[in-house]
Amino acid sequence: MAASIQHFSVQDCKAALGDILGALQQPDNVLRLDEARESAGNDMLRSMQLVFPLATQIEMEVIEKYGFQPDGDGLIRFTQAVKMYEKQDPEVAQLNSQLKSILIPGLPETVAMTNTNGAA
Repeated sequence: MAASIQHFSVQDCKAALGDILGALQQPDNVLRLDEARESAGNDMLRSMQLVFPLATQIEMEVIEKYGFQPDGDGLIRFTQAVKMYEKQDPEVAQLNSQLKSILIPGLPETVAMTNTNGAA
């Protein structure tokens, strides 16, 4: 059952983002994500290979409750809806920012400094 954006309200969006953040903070998921981060170390590519798919899997389990398919297509549709509501509602933007900070790890300081200064 695919959700249409017309039936996925801004309130649904806030609830879904809150549920995703809650799921990512459940002790078993925190443990799994921490293990993936530890395995990846400071390697950004390894982090994207290990941490991102795990977090995405958790996210897909939650969005299914809101009528989205628990697959890549459902995740794309959910993300499109979030982007639309993010422009309309600061709370959605704030919740999505929290989610992004979990899904997309920050750059290590040396990489960030190299990119801004041109030298490490």
